Amino acid sequence: MTKLVIVESPSKAKTITKYLGKGYTVKASVGHIRDLPKKLGVDIENGFQEEYEIPSSKAKVVAELKTAAKGATELYLATDPDREGEAISWHLLESIKPPKSMPVHRVLFNEITPSGIQKAMAAPTVINKKLVDAQRARRVLDRLVGYKVSQVLWDKVRRGLSAGRVQSVAVRLIVDREREIQAFNPIEYWVLKGRFAAKTPPAFWMKLTRLSGSPVQLGNKETKQRIASEKQAHALRDMIVAAAWKVTSLETKEKKRNPAAPFTTAKLQQEAAQKLRMSVTRTMQNAQRLYEGVDFGEGPVGLITYMRTDSPRLAPEAVTAVRELIAERYGKDYVPAKARVYKGKAAAQDAHEAIRPTDITRTPESMKNRLEPDQFRLYALIWRRTVASQMEAAVFDETVVEAETKLPSGEAAAFEAKGEIERFPGWLVVYRAAQEEQKAEEINESTVSEDGDEEAVGLPALKVGMPLKLEQLDTDQQFTKPPARFSEATLVKELEEDGIGRPSTYASIIATIQDRDYVKKHEGRFKPTELGCVVTDLLVQGFQELMEPTYTSGLEGQLDRVEEGDLTFLKAMKDFYGPFEKLLARAGKDMLNLKAGIPAGVECKKCKAPMLKRIGKNGLFLGCSRYPECDHTEELEKMEEPEDAPECPLCGSTPMNLRKGQFGPFWACTNYPACKGIRKADPKGIPVPPDQTLDEKCPTCGKNFVKRHGRYGEFVCCVDYPTCKTVKKEILGVPCPKCGGDLSPRKTRFGKIFYGCTRYPKCDFTAWDKPVPRACPSCKNPYMTEKTRKPRGKDPITVMLCPACAYEEPLG
Repeated sequence: MTKLVIVESPSKAKTITKYLGKGYTVKASVGHIRDLPKKLGVDIENGFQEEYEIPSSKAKVVAELKTAAKGATELYLATDPDREGEAISWHLLESIKPPKSMPVHRVLFNEITPSGIQKAMAAPTVINKKLVDAQRARRVLDRLVGYKVSQVLWDKVRRGLSAGRVQSVAVRLIVDREREIQAFNPIEYWVLKGRFAAKTPPAFWMKLTRLSGSPVQLGNKETKQRIASEKQAHALRDMIVAAAWKVTSLETKEKKRNPAAPFTTAKLQQEAAQKLRMSVTRTMQNAQRLYEGVDFGEGPVGLITYMRTDSPRLAPEAVTAVRELIAERYGKDYVPAKARVYKGKAAAQDAHEAIRPTDITRTPESMKNRLEPDQFRLYALIWRRTVASQMEAAVFDETVVEAETKLPSGEAAAFEAKGEIERFPGWLVVYRAAQEEQKAEEINESTVSEDGDEEAVGLPALKVGMPLKLEQLDTDQQFTKPPARFSEATLVKELEEDGIGRPSTYASIIATIQDRDYVKKHEGRFKPTELGCVVTDLLVQGFQELMEPTYTSGLEGQLDRVEEGDLTFLKAMKDFYGPFEKLLARAGKDMLNLKAGIPAGVECKKCKAPMLKRIGKNGLFLGCSRYPECDHTEELEKMEEPEDAPECPLCGSTPMNLRKGQFGPFWACTNYPACKGIRKADPKGIPVPPDQTLDEKCPTCGKNFVKRHGRYGEFVCCVDYPTCKTVKKEILGVPCPKCGGDLSPRKTRFGKIFYGCTRYPKCDFTAWDKPVPRACPSCKNPYMTEKTRKPRGKDPITVMLCPACAYEEPLG
């Protein structure tokens, strides 16, 4: 007889099995085992009781867990240590139904390490019913909103659309931002920059900051004084060049830059998106792998603490370990007299500490060749942030110099510059110890400075009253800029600040709003589709209160009250559903019907009747209100076309338009459908070249190979493909290090290129960097890899890197 431990992840189960040893059986539930059915699944009249069911895909898992429980003496529920994990433990208990005499324990593994496992097993608890009720309330709220509001959309817009308590508000934020951009009117202003020289070098640049004592506009923030035209700028330039200049003010003060707090989930998602160009989904996937355990040959080891947390605090033992490492690695001067303490937001759930390495002595350098590239970059980001958070502040001497004079017009003009000298690097030394590309990735404005100051300039030795010579004066035309579209990082920041959803749900929110075609990414930023705009407008019209960010964040506060025991599940549901039911009734009557058509405010080009905005199988379009008498239609959402439109392959001289079809973009003749000329396009709308016939013959059918462009890029295949399914693979000429087979380039489902063995699945060797047939000069490894580095502000460089010893040299 053994003790049964149930976790969520199979990989975590392997790691924990190694640490617990004999006497324990560790099984995985593989996530949730029960959920609401595809119907509503909530009995509103009977106290909002849920109708949970076990999906067919989990029937086998549940049966295995029941069998294991029958042969066990004790049951340990070790699902993830958060609100959702608590609910999964409750579902497991309800589904397995162990004997009443069997002891049932709840254990929380905040880190998957021997000490972390032993600590949790030595202090078991019971299932926290308050946490379970909070998660039940969240699930029921999401189901009621999603099911009921989506039904209204099905009636008014199109079947298959979805709405959600959080996702719809996220789409609204993106739509509102897009409309701010469209409504923005840029304002012209001019900036004057002068290069001044003192008695000793170097010469330095200063900006005109004041005229007649009032600040002049230097950015988006409007001021009373603005150099509004070229004429005004040139008139000022002529007077400034003729004037005499001297130092009128010189002030030097000490400036400290404190390190940022350790990572919470939301901050990790933001930083990884900004600095590693890693999506929120990829960030959480890699963090999950680091938490569950990575096998270095001696069994899996958990490298970071639990990655879903709102708290920036560190455990006392972790703080001690970090301070010891700082003293040993960087010196005692870098260790503050008192440990730094960070506090989260007032509403933060403080059940878990911040995301940190489980063993701070596992430095990024020691992990570099032992982790996958994305895992390594994320681990290095977490390690450096954790270490830096407990270090002394960086100290600078900041000098502000000002030169002021009176112009012939009677105005007083003042130029200003800031200079900075580093006195003590403090926490910055953690980042400077990294390689150049890591430094470029991980130090930017948000990490180094929070005051928004411009980059400081180098100043010579100066004194008040010292004359200055104006060597050069530039006048630059500028325009105020509209707010930027949301990136993944800035959207997560906005959701967090507004209290919308929880950080653990951000990845699924972002994925859902893209999957539903409500938003698309354009140059790495979110742009709403026409469908997203229309659905948002209809939801705001019908469910104004529900679509307010403050309302959504208020519901999150109610869920927190349920968790704290201040509010019961039933009371929370009743408080929500009464007003919500009234909203539903009103929306059903008042919301505009897109199926019938919504006035678009434009005339039909054919008959001058009003046009209506409608929706069809290929999306939104404009159709004449006199249909079927007039069948004129227009595309509503035009794709952004590349500069060079292709010619029609049928009529030749006619240009083509980029259109959106059921299977993606394509080019169609402007005379379509009179002329049926079309050309394929890639996902970005670039015309795809025609097939190129090659001399090589297909070994299967004897016909020629052709070079063709598909949805994943260029490939070589039989001319009869897909009738003949022969596709030629590119062979690199480097034997597989694992089995001796061939290596060829392949693509992940996200389109990223990697290199793998052609004998897959028998051989699972893969590499992200391209192997090349060249022996390493240092360790004689039979092959090296090509790696591209992208230092910030510099052109990318490609180097030859040995995967065995990390020997590196520039690519000749």
